[in-house]
Amino acid sequence: MQAQTVDTPAPTMRMASVPDGKGGFIHQLVAAPATPIAAKGRKKRHVPDPIKANPDAAAQQLRQFIERIESIDSEIIGMQEDRRDVFLEAKATGFDPKGMKAIITLRKMDPTSRTENEAIFETYKSALGME
Repeated sequence: MQAQTVDTPAPTMRMASVPDGKGGFIHQLVAAPATPIAAKGRKKRHVPDPIKANPDAAAQQLRQFIERIESIDSEIIGMQEDRRDVFLEAKATGFDPKGMKAIITLRKMDPTSRTENEAIFETYKSALGME
C-alpha cells in the first residue's frame, strides 16, 4: 500500500465477496468506487409534505382536529359528572351503587356469555365452600 500524504484522502472501503480460487467466496475489504453505484429499479416518487407545502392550511386543519377532540373530551367529562350524579341520587334513595354497576355490566353482556360466567362463578363458589 502506498503512503498517504495530506493531499490524498484515504480511499473509502467496502466489504465485498471475492472469489477464493477454490469455487467459494471470501469477504474482503476492497476500495469503493469513486462514484456511487446506481440504484436498481425505479426512483421513488417524491411526495411533498403537506405541512411544508402549505403551512397555514395544515396548521389550520391541525387546530380544527385538536379543537374537535377537546370538545368531545369536555362532553365526556360532562356525561361522567351526570352519571356520578345519578349514582348519588340512587344511593340517597337507598339503592347500592356497587350492585347497580354489577347489573349494568351484566346487561352489557350477551346472554350466552352471561350464563357461562354465572356457571363458572357458581362452580368456583362451591369449590371454595362458599355456598
